[in-house]
Amino acid sequence: MSSFFSMRRVTREFGGLKAVTDFSLSIEKGELIGLIGPNGAGKTTVFNMITGRIRPTTGDIIWKGKNITRLQPHLITHGGIARTFQNIKLFDDMNVLENVMVSFHSSMRSSFLSAMIGLPRHRREENRIREQSIAHLEEAGLAPLSSEKAQNLPYGIQRKLEITRALATEPELLLLDEPAAGMNPMEKIELAAFLARVRQSHGISILLIEHDMRFVMGICERIKVMDYGLSIAEGTPEEIRNHPDVIRAYLGGSGDTPD
Repeated sequence: MSSFFSMRRVTREFGGLKAVTDFSLSIEKGELIGLIGPNGAGKTTVFNMITGRIRPTTGDIIWKGKNITRLQPHLITHGGIARTFQNIKLFDDMNVLENVMVSFHSSMRSSFLSAMIGLPRHRREENRIREQSIAHLEEAGLAPLSSEKAQNLPYGIQRKLEITRALATEPELLLLDEPAAGMNPMEKIELAAFLARVRQSHGISILLIEHDMRFVMGICERIKVMDYGLSIAEGTPEEIRNHPDVIRAYLGGSGDTPD
């Protein structure tokens, strides 16, 4: 039986240098998996290959039984895979509601002409998108901020808005690139609770990159570890915490463990 999502022996070279080598990963429906490793390990390259921003040199990426290795990014998003970025990519001059509404652009069925002349079909679609966007903001606890400009939001709230915008595409697999970066301890607790609610209510799978090991260990069921483009370990948080190769990768062989 094939996995919900899988990467099969994927390698990516840049000018003869291998950023990712012979990487394999499987994700089942509803799983929450962490992808960790030191800086430069190849984690974001993995995300970029999954979402079509770059193509693997060799290997295959399979999504719900279909090979998506060569698909364009917009087709991958339309097929149910969404992501956030290490550097927040919001529309700063738009308000919170408008940032979420933008996510529905690719699903709009009315034509440019009907939008220009304000036909009823376009107005109905705009109203539908607005209502759905407000529902997503309510789920995230951001509805009271709907009229605030994105650039005026605290950093932790901007992170949460970016996740909410990704969720508005109705993904089945959500890729989060350092979602807890820059957050204070209370914001991280709230983020963990939010992801747990989203996962339960939407039944989505989540793959996240994160450097905060306490955060990763607290929410992930399974963790994959990379170092210098190679997969060096995979297992439960407890197995990863005590894995000698992981300890060496993070701490140069000291007796402490990542937490």
